[in-house]
Amino acid sequence: MVILVNFIILVLVVITQVAGNLALSRGIKELGAIDSINPLVLWGFGWQIVKSPWIWLAMIFLVGSLAFYLVALSRLELSYVLPLIASNYVLTTLAAWLILGDRVSITRWIGTLLITCGVMLVGLVDRKNPNRKEKLTPPKA
Repeated sequence: MVILVNFIILVLVVITQVAGNLALSRGIKELGAIDSINPLVLWGFGWQIVKSPWIWLAMIFLVGSLAFYLVALSRLELSYVLPLIASNYVLTTLAAWLILGDRVSITRWIGTLLITCGVMLVGLVDRKNPNRKEKLTPPKA
């Protein structure tokens, strides 16, 4: 049961991170590019950000993702959690391509495939042997 709960927490970290990234991208794209570092222009852009429902939705998802991430870290080792939630890069790229219509080059797809293989490798190795005894210890200062 604990393994299932941990899995659900990790899935929620990834899903909320991907949703937050998509909403943030959509919200910023609707506001347009920032072409100046003039403080008045930045102030106006900041005010547009505050009024954007997409940005607020993104913040809700991303704060939720942080909360799930903190829960995951309280239950699992960082060296296990971080590689597994790195799958959010692959899923964000896929979702941006499917939902936002981002153009994704073959080079980016190859990179996302490499990330996916690395995530699977770390996940499978640690799943088969989560309590291995040959853990490295940090050097003493």
